[in-house]
Amino acid sequence: MNIFCIGSNPVCSGNDIINDDIPEAIEVQNMDEESASFKDAGFIENTKSNGSYTTEDQSSNRSEEYLCLENTEDTKCKTQLQKGFHWVLINKEQLLAPFAVAITQIPEAVTGALIAKVNPVLALQSIWILNIVTAIIFIVTKRGRPGMISGTTPLIGLAIAELVEKKGVEYVYYAVMFAALLQIIFGTIGFSKVFRLIPFPCIQGFANAMAVHIVLAQAKFAAIAPDQSFLTEYPTRNMIEEQVGYSWKHVMSADWQFGSPMIILVSLAALSFLICFLLPKKMSIVPSCFVALALCTFIEHVVIRKVSGYKSATIQDFAIVKTPTLAPIWGNNNISLPEFNVETLQTTAVYGSSIFATGLCETLLTTHFIDETSYGKGRKDMTIIGQGFANFIAASFGGMGGSASIGQSMVALILDAYTNISTFMTGAFSCLFIYVAYDVVNIIPLGAVMGIMTWGALKLVSWTSLLTVFANVLPEQLRIKCNLDYKVPRADTFIMLVVTIVAICVDLPIAILLGVLIAVFVHVWDSSTRVVVQRIVEDGIVSYHISGSLFYATADGFKDLFELHELLDDPEEVLIVLKDTEVHDVSGMLALKKINDCFCDLDRHVAISQLSSRSKRLMEKSAYMWQGVNFVEVESTELFEDFSLSDDQVQDESKCAAIPSSLTCAPIGGANV
Repeated sequence: MNIFCIGSNPVCSGNDIINDDIPEAIEVQNMDEESASFKDAGFIENTKSNGSYTTEDQSSNRSEEYLCLENTEDTKCKTQLQKGFHWVLINKEQLLAPFAVAITQIPEAVTGALIAKVNPVLALQSIWILNIVTAIIFIVTKRGRPGMISGTTPLIGLAIAELVEKKGVEYVYYAVMFAALLQIIFGTIGFSKVFRLIPFPCIQGFANAMAVHIVLAQAKFAAIAPDQSFLTEYPTRNMIEEQVGYSWKHVMSADWQFGSPMIILVSLAALSFLICFLLPKKMSIVPSCFVALALCTFIEHVVIRKVSGYKSATIQDFAIVKTPTLAPIWGNNNISLPEFNVETLQTTAVYGSSIFATGLCETLLTTHFIDETSYGKGRKDMTIIGQGFANFIAASFGGMGGSASIGQSMVALILDAYTNISTFMTGAFSCLFIYVAYDVVNIIPLGAVMGIMTWGALKLVSWTSLLTVFANVLPEQLRIKCNLDYKVPRADTFIMLVVTIVAICVDLPIAILLGVLIAVFVHVWDSSTRVVVQRIVEDGIVSYHISGSLFYATADGFKDLFELHELLDDPEEVLIVLKDTEVHDVSGMLALKKINDCFCDLDRHVAISQLSSRSKRLMEKSAYMWQGVNFVEVESTELFEDFSLSDDQVQDESKCAAIPSSLTCAPIGGANV
């Protein structure tokens, strides 16, 4: 006898037909896509008649059709498998794209280790821990920056290099831990809000500099000879010998491998670049980077090496992926930690602060760049906190720490891998490559990696910023003729160029700091010329309407606007209107007080009107400065009929003490208000 059950999760046994505790059946007429797939998978049609379930030979009149399976356990399994398969199809980019991203991370992490003059194992240990830990924290807290890829970058290696040279690699772990603690504190107190001080030209300069750095970093692959053993040369090998110019020094001093290795390398790089560039326009089922890696590896080992006998450099020629020891540094016999004392703390604090500053700049800028080029907005505070915990754990297990990697993040973003799943899978694939499938990674040609990273770098460039450079150089008539409407203030273009050049040739934190300082100077200089004083004489009262900001940069210019020979011709009643003015600091208050005293010295009756709430709060805190100053609430031609100073008030200094604590028309604390 056949057993018929209804629902996606029925409970049936023996030959009984259960009518109780059965989920409501799904009608065929209202069947959704998932139910349709159930039918294709082998569901049996049954009927419901008079509230009971019958078999096909027991009823000839069917009112409705239902989907059932003969076996309940098969129903559960098939349903779960179909749901799982459907989930995989939806998230295929989040699952496959990290494979290519993880592979491209390995050469970059090794480069950072070479700059720091440490074993690449420290960098490889960091990349998978950073991604997995940050992804878990972002998923649990539902905050952070989804899709951000982290790892050891050349900039982090640059911050560690001096510490390794002077103290040794043993101090790196404590320095990274100190930087991690600073990151956690920084994110907890919400200090990432200072990022709003970084102007957009600095962001453009950072993106352009990183793009140039990524492209130039690929050039080092052309200096790697096939079958070159990294481990035998490690004690003396250092591809980047100087800190200044680290991103381009190797281009001029490298020992290029000309001939067939160079031709094959460039050819594979061009093929990989074209696949990444063209394939997404025709097909999006499989990530283009994944196809590029697989196809280039096949061509290298099956076509080129088998047919012609020539070869090009692979990842193992650049750095053999070696499995690190997964154990805490305090229990690892291969690591000799320094004694933790005051001297060790001072050393780690200095260099840890440098690592913190570098990682913070790179992470915040990468987060902001991803926010601008994708949907959604990441929480910068939680992003920094997650980075801090990840760095602390990575250092505890023998890693050299890291920060957000804008190159890999950009590649993942282009491949639509913008969720926490992709970040976690990047770490999972990196862990798999390092501990299990390192032989697979070692055979991948460097040309494929070179093409993918070059493609990602070109996507990273802010091409609009380059057009603004030309627009600012060309005269107006030529811009109109060429339809080049990309002109922005020349100061912004200058800031972008300065940040780009300094980040390439010197250091990223210095470049960002310099860009912010230039932007602040330009803003202050521009604001210092925007204070306007309008003089209006009406009904025997002269009103000075002031607009602009009063602060240290505008104080002297504001005082110069009041010429003495003009003040002598003013009527006896003077009103200073601050409706469109903000007083920001003590310099602005002193300038305003000096103008008031100048009118008083000329025997004028002067009052200050229409203070903003912010200016009022600021001036209340320094009430001693406003002794003898009159404040009125509204501007009116009748003010001086009610609030003009009498001779007795002028002689009585105690009654001239004005405190702008309440703009009401009554004396408060001896103030003339």
